[in-house]
Amino acid sequence: MTKGLLITLGVVVALVVGAFSMYGYVNSMRNDGIRMETALSAQYLDNQNELSSFKSSFYEQMGVANLKSDKLDQIISDAVKGRYEGKMEPGTGGAMFSAITEAYPDLKGQLDLYDRIVDFVRAGREAYKSKQTKLIDMLRVYDYWRQEGLVKSMFLGNFFPSQALNARIGASVQRGQAALDQMYIIVLTSDTKKAYETGTDEPMQVPGGKK
Repeated sequence: MTKGLLITLGVVVALVVGAFSMYGYVNSMRNDGIRMETALSAQYLDNQNELSSFKSSFYEQMGVANLKSDKLDQIISDAVKGRYEGKMEPGTGGAMFSAITEAYPDLKGQLDLYDRIVDFVRAGREAYKSKQTKLIDMLRVYDYWRQEGLVKSMFLGNFFPSQALNARIGASVQRGQAALDQMYIIVLTSDTKKAYETGTDEPMQVPGGKK
């Protein structure tokens, strides 16, 4: 076997080994990305499920499970998202209970019910906040992974976010970059959103109370 042939064979072997090594590296990165995107998609749904479960349980706590309404759905969402922060003193009513009794006048004066609801809302608020925080942290890890390293980030930019990342809201679904953008829209009440946009916040008011 000539020296030239040996060199040629050596180069071929090196290329084959290099190709397999590159394939393994690329495949490993792809698997990592799909794993993170699948987890993000599931967590996004889990956050929605947490809020939906809280709403159903809230109706049960009030004993009006058969009287669900869009208005009370909004009150419940505001409660678990912190809209009534600072207005949840047991036995005093407060903004949240005023809103509830406006939707359901028959519940007015049932402060024992309100005391029970206060504890329930506080627990639900912490559970929902924990889910939101977890999603934010997962998004942070995913984005860092995509942008880590100059060459790696340029390569991954062509493939991620992929169609495996999806944000489902009911029958609607967004994929890829649109899904990532949607997941970054943290659930805020209209008052909180306005405060961030304007840089100012108004003090919370009890309905019908003095400013």
